[in-house]
Amino acid sequence: MTAAVANHSGAAPGLLFFGGYDPAYPRNAIIRKGWEKCGFALAECRVDMRLKVHLRYPTLLWRYARMRNASEVIFVPDFRHKDVPLAWAIARCSRRKLVFDPLVSRYETRALDREDIHPGSAQARHNRNIDRISMKLADLVLADTAAHAGYYSSEFSIRADKIKVLPVGFDEELFTPSPPPPRGGACNVLFYGTYLPLHGIDTIVEAAAILRDAPVSFTLVGEGQTLADVKTKARGLPEGKVVFRAPVPPAELMRVIAGADVVLGIFGTTSKARLVVPNKIYQALAVGRALVTAGTPAIGELFRDGVHLITVPPGDAPALARAIESLMGDRAMMRRLGDVGGAYVRAEFNSKRIAERLFEILEGEKFR
Repeated sequence: MTAAVANHSGAAPGLLFFGGYDPAYPRNAIIRKGWEKCGFALAECRVDMRLKVHLRYPTLLWRYARMRNASEVIFVPDFRHKDVPLAWAIARCSRRKLVFDPLVSRYETRALDREDIHPGSAQARHNRNIDRISMKLADLVLADTAAHAGYYSSEFSIRADKIKVLPVGFDEELFTPSPPPPRGGACNVLFYGTYLPLHGIDTIVEAAAILRDAPVSFTLVGEGQTLADVKTKARGLPEGKVVFRAPVPPAELMRVIAGADVVLGIFGTTSKARLVVPNKIYQALAVGRALVTAGTPAIGELFRDGVHLITVPPGDAPALARAIESLMGDRAMMRRLGDVGGAYVRAEFNSKRIAERLFEILEGEKFR
């Protein structure tokens, strides 16, 4: 704990998590868990995230009115852009500060990454407006990386000094150090995720094709938008070269990571891929596994290539194949990356350290 937090822990601002959020989503769970570990006050005013606005707003109002809450800060968690206007009205009426942690831009996610709406469409303009309004209404906006903060500022005309960086981190109770799997046989390379375009899983399959004759297998865990295309791309590879597995619950994910020799991050070439450091980066390193991911501005902010992990150019399958081959041929490097990267992540990005960083941000903004 930093000196500032240690000296002011009794006066930390109370947080009220507000909206139709998922309390189990890693970003929310990490902040909430860390805040409570620091001994700070935390309350929740939450409704089912599936409720539409016309039902969600009155339910949230009713629950807030019954709480008589003394929290100094109303905290709207990730993805809850549409809950910010109500939170803003409550904050103004109750003289509270409003912090919004969007995690992503709705416009960027839908129009530029998933491409399920055209960038020039009415839907795209609608989502841009939701991004812009929600961020402008908040007293403080959080971003997971400085690259993402810069995007919010330039794309939605948000004052740069209003956006502060709070890394995603990991849940140290779910992801703990684990000895490497027994050596010998094929190298097991793991990817897990939701098959978003930013993940660049087609690059992983192309790397598997390059390594078709090498003693390495790829396990891809999850499902999502690009899964069907990825499975098509994997046809014709030797049996067992690429194995597809259904998603696993968070409680089992640690075991899946522990069974891998190398874990893969993201390799997409979308604009969003350059801005984020996904959960899997912190989680895999926390378990102590060597990790390979695309070298992006966001990754470069927090991690050193060749020290904490290995980076390759986004979308570059030959470079990814070479990186995997290099690790296969140098088990000492594989262990060293897992040890050094793991120690770094566990020290700097555990839930309590993330909460301390949030405290320091609020302290700096005089939110007490």
